[in-house]
Amino acid sequence: MSVHLHTRSCYSLLNSTLKIEQIVKNAKKLGFSSVSCTDWQVMHGAMEFFHCCQKEQIKPIFGLELAMDYHGRPATMLVLAKNDEGYKALMQASSWLCSFQKMLSLEQVLSMKKDWVVVVYTEGGIFEEACIHENRSEILALMESLKTILGEFDLALSYQESSFWRIRNALIKECAREIGLKTVAVNKIYYLNKDDVEAYRALCGIRLQKTFLDKSLVTVTGRYMLSLQEMEALYDAEDLMETERIAALCEVKMQFMKTTLPVFQCPSPLDSGKYLTQLCLAGLKKRFGSRAVPKAYIQRLKYELNVILSMHFEDYFLIVWDFIRFARSEKILVGPGRGSAAGSLVSWCLGITHIDPLEYGLLFERFLNPERVSMPDIDVDFPDNRRDEVIAYVKKKYGSEHIAHIATFGTLAAKQVLRDVGRVLDIPLRKVDQLCKAVPNQPKITLQQALKNNRFYQLLHSDPQYLNLFELAEKIEGLPRHVSMHAAGIVMSRLPLEAVVPTIALDSSTLATQYTMEYMEELGLIKMDFLGLRNLAIIDEIVQEIKKRQPNFDIMHLPLDDFKTFQCLQNVDTVGIFQLESDGMRNLIRKIKPRCFDDIVATIALFRPGPMENIPLYLQNREHPDQIQYLHPVLEPILKSTYGVMIYQ
Repeated sequence: MSVHLHTRSCYSLLNSTLKIEQIVKNAKKLGFSSVSCTDWQVMHGAMEFFHCCQKEQIKPIFGLELAMDYHGRPATMLVLAKNDEGYKALMQASSWLCSFQKMLSLEQVLSMKKDWVVVVYTEGGIFEEACIHENRSEILALMESLKTILGEFDLALSYQESSFWRIRNALIKECAREIGLKTVAVNKIYYLNKDDVEAYRALCGIRLQKTFLDKSLVTVTGRYMLSLQEMEALYDAEDLMETERIAALCEVKMQFMKTTLPVFQCPSPLDSGKYLTQLCLAGLKKRFGSRAVPKAYIQRLKYELNVILSMHFEDYFLIVWDFIRFARSEKILVGPGRGSAAGSLVSWCLGITHIDPLEYGLLFERFLNPERVSMPDIDVDFPDNRRDEVIAYVKKKYGSEHIAHIATFGTLAAKQVLRDVGRVLDIPLRKVDQLCKAVPNQPKITLQQALKNNRFYQLLHSDPQYLNLFELAEKIEGLPRHVSMHAAGIVMSRLPLEAVVPTIALDSSTLATQYTMEYMEELGLIKMDFLGLRNLAIIDEIVQEIKKRQPNFDIMHLPLDDFKTFQCLQNVDTVGIFQLESDGMRNLIRKIKPRCFDDIVATIALFRPGPMENIPLYLQNREHPDQIQYLHPVLEPILKSTYGVMIYQ
């Protein structure tokens, strides 16, 4: 035997305690040459699973648990991809099932079956009732019927550790031999170790909103990853040999086609490169008006365009330029630009950003660098009440099947998992709240880290109920709790998305990729951030009010040296100002007392992990510039504006 055919990961939300890495590492540790990941209807973990298997040098087997519509009844089955086409079929099936379709039709299964191994469940499937009652004639009739419509398939034998199912499995084997069907050992795996059974039960309690006092919340034993020896003791040799045969059939290489950005339709007869060049030249001329364009700008534009065209990102810039143009035509306020894209003169020429990168000495290479091949990343800010209009425009222009949001997951973080498990254990809410309030308010804090806090530690050890809660909570901490949507990220694809990535309908109008953000780039999917900002909506409302009295008012031409503005900042009157309103930032502003625009830039850059530790040195050097010591003379022109301190990325 080389593999467990059915392993459910934590992406079968609240129905497995197994993280992907645990599945792969434990299979390798137990001596299996292959490992499977077969979640209920979803493929959220498939890319992570593939990479983990590559790292551990173990063969991955990709599959799904799903239901087929059998005369109005759900026929539950396991489908495993034989090859890359089979994997694509899994993506298609999962996308259907995650778009309000509860079961696959027979026609859908038959259209994909040639690239799948199909294993029909007996326990937990359409055979279960007939098996329980040992109704041999009904079992045979069901097998005959399924064989007629499906052709070749296997019958799963599971729960072999139960004396009840061992007897029923023997009956299934007899009937299968009579019909000419194969049976296969399928031990269902939902948690890692034998002693994780209570943690799994707690997870099911969270999912089903039941407590341990509820007798319908059953304890599911034996669903851990059995060793080779344990499997051999439970199952017949021929059923274990069938797992070997199936594993040998499954050879997914993940070598199918990648996608790229949609093609931007340029005015005939121009191609994307020529059109982008023309737009940039026209934009640069417009920026300088009647003044002559300095030579440095012409040289920088030529350099940037050469890099963009050599990296084949011309369509990317045209797509961004186009939806920003649409937004402005609809009087939707667009942010002036931030992040690495502000270092691009092309972005400035196209009106994507309103920051002159040469004026501020910004580097294009931080945004795009031919020596470090990475996707461009332009963050575009819109008012939060009008962002959806821009996304709707993009969907209409390129087709809704080519545009999707990106899935993210809410997890069972420290406080959340204590509350959830507390409910399952039926611990009074007052007591659970008391424990949660003792968890320090730190980003991404874990229960183990919370133990270092004296108040939490002492409270935990003051009550046996708390210790039991902590022990169970720690076992399921960090597992995904629900699927959500990336706050800003959108992906666009030249190919229909379902040919590249499985999708999930988050509601009737919102489609998202099942894979998370970190796997988009290797599939050729470029993430674009459409960020909805409440601050921008407020600014827009204020601008509209001003325009009632000053119709020609343009926020993009406000002076950056306004005395009253800096007086306001020096008085730390910054509540409601984007990035300047937190308590920590206001404390820093009190010390810096910004006197010019560069001071504001430095303040925001300093208030980040890493540069933050240099705040005392920055303040000291700013007060005494004659005492600044540079590590090397060549650093002086680079670090002069930041008083010898390395602040910027």
